[in-house]
Parts: sequence; structure tokens; C-alpha cells
Amino acid sequence: MRRTALLLGAALLSSLLAAPPALAAPAVKTAAPAGKAAAPAARTGTPAVRTAVAKVKASPAKQSGACPTTVGFSAVVAAKGRGTVRYRWVRGDGSKGAIKSFRVNGTRKVVVTDRQTFDRTTSGWQAVEILGRKGLSAKGRFSVACAGPVVVWDSAHPLPAGPGRPLVAVADVTAGPATYRGACPTTVTFTGTVQVSRTPAKVDYRWIDSSTGEGRPESLYFAAGGPRTRQVTLPLSVGSSTGGWKAIRILNAGGRDSGRATYQVTCSSTPTTPPPTTPPPTTPPPTTPPPTTPPPTTPPPTTPPPTTPPPAQKPVPQIIDVTPGDYEGSCLEPVSYQATGRIALPAGPARKVTYWWILDGVKWAPQTVDFPAGDQPRTRDVSATWSLDSGRNGTHTLGLAAEGGPAEPVERKFAFTCVDEGGDAKLTVEYMLTSHFTGQCDGSFSLRADAMVVTDREADVKYRLVVDGKPGTLRTDTLKPGVRSRIGDFWYSNTRSSGSGVVRLEILNHNKPAKQEPYTWTCTQPDPSPGTVQITEIESVGYYGDCVADPYLTAFGEFKAAAGTEVSYRWVIDGQAGQTFTLKIPESGVLGIQAFSWSRPARTDGTVKIEVLNHNKPTAQTTYPIRCEK
Repeated sequence: MRRTALLLGAALLSSLLAAPPALAAPAVKTAAPAGKAAAPAARTGTPAVRTAVAKVKASPAKQSGACPTTVGFSAVVAAKGRGTVRYRWVRGDGSKGAIKSFRVNGTRKVVVTDRQTFDRTTSGWQAVEILGRKGLSAKGRFSVACAGPVVVWDSAHPLPAGPGRPLVAVADVTAGPATYRGACPTTVTFTGTVQVSRTPAKVDYRWIDSSTGEGRPESLYFAAGGPRTRQVTLPLSVGSSTGGWKAIRILNAGGRDSGRATYQVTCSSTPTTPPPTTPPPTTPPPTTPPPTTPPPTTPPPTTPPPTTPPPAQKPVPQIIDVTPGDYEGSCLEPVSYQATGRIALPAGPARKVTYWWILDGVKWAPQTVDFPAGDQPRTRDVSATWSLDSGRNGTHTLGLAAEGGPAEPVERKFAFTCVDEGGDAKLTVEYMLTSHFTGQCDGSFSLRADAMVVTDREADVKYRLVVDGKPGTLRTDTLKPGVRSRIGDFWYSNTRSSGSGVVRLEILNHNKPAKQEPYTWTCTQPDPSPGTVQITEIESVGYYGDCVADPYLTAFGEFKAAAGTEVSYRWVIDGQAGQTFTLKIPESGVLGIQAFSWSRPARTDGTVKIEVLNHNKPTAQTTYPIRCEK
């Protein structure tokens, strides 16, 4: 079933479909009112930390003009108690920011921020999620309207010179490699090119990351009469599969921001055996005792020779931040970590410095940063990202070392603890609906499964489908007490022959109920003389559940015909003909249809049929199963 091609048909039918009574009040994701939700007591026995989120806003909330541009987000988190508050930004497009935290001992208010870069017209929202508290904060909504084409300032599009005018600065960022598939750890290097309209100039800027938000402010200096272009680099050591983007925000000089430099890393392997973390000794083994006195033929020098080299520049590594640091919470999804480090070097000539990250004794691949010549101490920021899952409980150690620096790496320890979220709510799966497909298996077709769930209290439910033993994507929904809520997902099949399988819906938190039932697909051969209209598929829904209420079902179908063809058809349910509809085939030549939902008081198997009433009048019929369980 080519559901993606059926969106137009679904839209045409939206006014025709009657919602089943069980779905009359589906669960919806709602924002927790600011100031009214509180985090539960920690499981360690420490006093509860109560939290409230207020003043969630986007700034500017509405803007139009040249793109790329950035939107800032801020909120005030008030906390009372003793412990650690962990939070992250959640975005309307489904993405989530890095988990961050702050300590509280008494009463504290913290302003939390995020910033996102946009290079196209868009709108959406962001909200704050306090880990351990149900629901989200109020939403900070925004809209961006890009006027004209996106302007990319690079070597092919230099910034015009403007001597004697107010300073203007622009930036462009590239990622290298933008796409990587292979052994990890690896490194993605972001190169920012900053141009100014005149010299001398000082440009203040900061990096923006899709997950962690804004970095620390930095400055670039352009000498009088010198080049109007300079480059800055930010290496990112990657230890697990990940993706995202980085950009540069100019803080002064007109404030024009770069576009996103996106990257995607897919790791095929990671190191398992820690290599040595310190270089081998540089002195030879004492196989021959050294002479105890200098040769008498040459007197020792009394003054250093004039060619004595200057003292070596000793790089000093430092770990600035590890996000989220100590972590205690859900591990249903791997928890992403990011670290920021800094390499410092005294004043002196230009030099390359080799450095490497060390995670739990495993030395990552060495990387190199360039230091230009300077008469002042110099620093370069470096970063790393990795993820931990439920099998990595315990204390971990992150290290950073530099060649020629201290003999021992600088280290930062952090604790990682996965907490079972079960038992917070009692969830019951009343019944399950699965696909029973009959049609042409000439391409990828979709199947789905849904379950009706009730809860005794408000619950953020994490669930997934497991199709024939293969787990699907983790999904999240918020369920309300007293509301029968339908949750589910779909998947695609590329098979060319008929068969059957088992699909299991697993709820992964609270009391973790699960239910599995069969699904089937029957492949039919295309009609060699199809006529004007073909019915390429008919899909019934099987009901598996308690049957306390009458089973409530629906069905789907698909037409294929020339674009613009008007098709009159009706559904026939258990021998009873329904209303006649007339729809026009869209430009794709494929139209998806859905039946009104109906109840089955007999609680036995039934039949569903599609009848086309014009053109060549094709029909298609199938059965739907009802299995009542105690």
C-alpha cells in the first residue's frame, strides 16, 4: 500500500470519516501549566525538588527578512528543595536538545536558553521538559519568513568592501566530512569563514549547536590593511552514531548569522580494548652504563652555545564542560553526551598540537589543531560527543591529553544511572487492531497496528511495535485518565508473495503491558485487462480484545486510474450497502479511501466489500476477523 501517495485521497475523505466512539476523545499532548507541575521525589531518598517553568518565549517571536537567521528561546525554571534539576528543550519538529542540569539547595531561579538557526520560511515552537516531571512547559512559538533567496557568504560570494562605513561581518560554515560511515571514533571538523567589510575590525561570535545551543563568546581580530577574511575551526570527536548541525552567530557588526553545516555519522564499530594512554619512554634502555665522567680531551662548556633553542611551548589541556554530567533517569533511548575541551599554548610561533580524548581508558584517534603565531597566550576549543545506554550504568571517566603536555591527561568523572520508570501508572490494553491486506504486491506497501489503552492517571507513555521480532521506532504519547486512547504505528513491507506474521505492541514504561497479534497479507496478480478503474487493494482490520463493548472497525482501499477520472463507489459491510461517494483521481493516478467505522455486535468474523458503480464497475471483497478474549 503506497500510503505516502494517498495523502490527497485521505484529505478528500477527512470530512467523510466518522470517528469511532472509542476515539471520540483521544489523548492529546498538552503543555503543563507553568508553575503547577512538580518533579517527584528522587528515588535516592533525598527531599523532592519542586520545579515550575515560566516565561517561555521565543525572541524574536516573528521576523521576516534575509535568511539565514536565528531565533532565541528562553524560560525561567524555579526550583525549591535540594538536589539536581535536569532539563532539555523539546521542539515542535520532534527533535530534542541535550540534557542539561543545575543544582539547587533551597530556592533558586535559573534562566535557561537555546538558539536555533533557520535558512527557510518556517514556524513552530519550543518548550522545556523537566526530566522526572510529566508533560512540557508552555510553548514559545515563533515564525520566520525569509525574504528573497538565502545568501551564502563564501569565497564565491565575497562580502563587498565598505571602508569608512559601519562594520559588517558575515560567516559561512562547512562540515568535513558532512557524511561519514565507518569505524568510530572519528572526527568531523567544522570550518567557519568570517568576512568583514573593512579593517581593522574586531568580530565577536559564538558557535551554535543543534543539540547544546549556544557556545561561549569568542573574538576574531582583523589587522589594519590585512585580509578581510579569516577562518576558525571547531573539531568534533564522535564516538557513536549521531547527526546534527553547527552554525556561527555574529554578535556584533550587523549580526548576520551563518547557515547550518549539517553532518551525519554512522558508526560501524567502536574500539573495545584500551590502547596505552601515555607515550612510550623516550630514553633508551640502560643496556650500557653511561660514562661517569666527561672525556678528558674536551673541557665542559662554561656558557650555553648561542644556538640553544628557546624553551619548548607546553600545551595545557582542560575539560570545560561535560553535558549532561551526572545522569539519573530513563534510558529507554541512549543518552547523548557532549564535552567541550580547551588546549592552551603560550605565546610563540605557529604550531600544530596533537591531542586526543580518552573515555574509560580507551584512547580515541589523535587529532590536530593549528595555533597561529602570537605574542599573547593562545587557546583552541575542541569537542567530543558519544552516547550511553542502559548497559553502561556506573561511573565513567573522560580524559583529554595533548602531545608535549602534562604526562597525565586531565580527567572528569561522571556517574550514569538508569532508573526504571515502571509502576507510576497502571495501563491496560483493551484491544488491538492489526492489518489484513489483500492487493497487488508490486512495490512497498504499508501495514499498521493500533491498541486501545486506558490509564488510571496521566502518563507519558513510551511504546514501540516489534514486527516479527524486529523492534521499531520508539514513540511517545501523553495519556489522560478516563480517556480511552489509541496508540500505534505503521511499517512497510517489500514482499512479493503472500504470508503472515506477528506484530507486538510494547509499552516500555509504567507497568509495561504488551500485546501481540497476527497480521496477514495476500498478494494478488494485476488484472491483464483492468479497464478504466482498478481496485489495487482492500485492507480490513482484525480486532483482538476483550469485546466488553461491540468491536469497532474500519477498512481501507485503493483505486488506480487516469488523473481526473471521477469514480463513484460505495462500501458494503456485512451485506449492507452504504452511502455512495464520488471522488476524482489525483495527478498521481492513485487514490486511497477509507470506510466509515462500524460496530460488530455479533462479535464474529464479517465481510467488507468495495463496489465501483461507474466505468468498468470493478469490485473487491475480503473478510475481517474478530477474536474476543476474556
